[in-house]
Amino acid sequence: MKILMTFTKILTLTLISVLSLFAETASTVPPVNPPPTTGLDVSLQTTLLLLVVVIAVVLYVVGAMDGNIDPIVDAAVKFRNYAIPQASEKVEDIGHEYDGIRELDNRVPPWFNYLFGVTIIFAAVYLFDYHVIHIAPLSHEEYNQEMAAAAMAQKIRLANEPLMDETKLTVITDPKALAEGDERFHKFCVSCHGQQGGGIVGPNLTDKYWIHGGGVSNVYQTIKNGVPSKGMISWGLVFSQRQILQLASYVLSLQGTNPPGGRAPQGTLWVEPKPSVAASDSVKANPKL
Repeated sequence: MKILMTFTKILTLTLISVLSLFAETASTVPPVNPPPTTGLDVSLQTTLLLLVVVIAVVLYVVGAMDGNIDPIVDAAVKFRNYAIPQASEKVEDIGHEYDGIRELDNRVPPWFNYLFGVTIIFAAVYLFDYHVIHIAPLSHEEYNQEMAAAAMAQKIRLANEPLMDETKLTVITDPKALAEGDERFHKFCVSCHGQQGGGIVGPNLTDKYWIHGGGVSNVYQTIKNGVPSKGMISWGLVFSQRQILQLASYVLSLQGTNPPGGRAPQGTLWVEPKPSVAASDSVKANPKL
C-alpha cells in the first residue's frame, strides 16, 4: 500500500512538472507564422497522455479497489489462458449431431486472437497518426505533394532547355533523338499501345486514322495534355518539350508498320494539309530558305 502511494505521488509530481512546462510554453506570445509541430512536441504530448492513463489506473487501484490488485492479476491470468490454450483443456460437446457429425464448442484459435489484436492496435495507431497529430499525410495531401514536385521538376527542365514554339513543330529525324523517343515509348506507353504500337487499351498508332488528329502538332499536343477521359495522363508534367517532340516523332515513325494483332482503325483518316499559297510564294521569294 505504501509503495503504491509513493508511486502515485511521484507520478503526480511528474505530471505537475510537465503541465507547468506546457503552461510556460503557452504563456509566451505565439509567432505570426508558428512553426510546424516537431517530433519533440509530439513526444511530449504522447508522454503526457501516457502519464495521465497510468495515473488514472493507479488512482483507481488505490481508491476504488483499496489497493487490491488481485482482480487485475486474475483477469491477466484468464486472458493468458484464453490466448494460450492449456494442455489439459477439453473441448465441450454442444450435444448436436447431424449425420454422424458432432458439434463442438471449440475456442477461437489463439493466432486469430493475436491477429485481431494487432489489427486493433494498427487501427488505433493509424487514427492517431493520420487524423489526430497529422504526422503522415493523407492520400489527397500526398497527391498534391507529388503534383507540386512534378510541376517544380518540369520548371527546372524548362529552365535548362530553350523554349520551343509549339505552333511550328517539325518531325525529328535524328536517329539518336528517335532512339530516345523509342526508349521512352517502351517505358511508359506500351501498357496501353503495345510493344509495336498496334494498340491494346489505347488505339492503334501504326495506321493513318487518328482520334485526336494526326501530324506532329496534334500528336505532340495529345501527348502533352493527355486524354483524362480515357485514362491517359498529361505527360507535359513529366517530360520536357523536346522529350515530348522526340516521343511524337517516334510515334509517327511507326506509320505503316502494321504489326500483327493490331487494333482496328479508330477515328478519322488523317491527310496531311497542303501548304498554303502564301507559304509557297514566300518559299519561292526566299529560295535560300
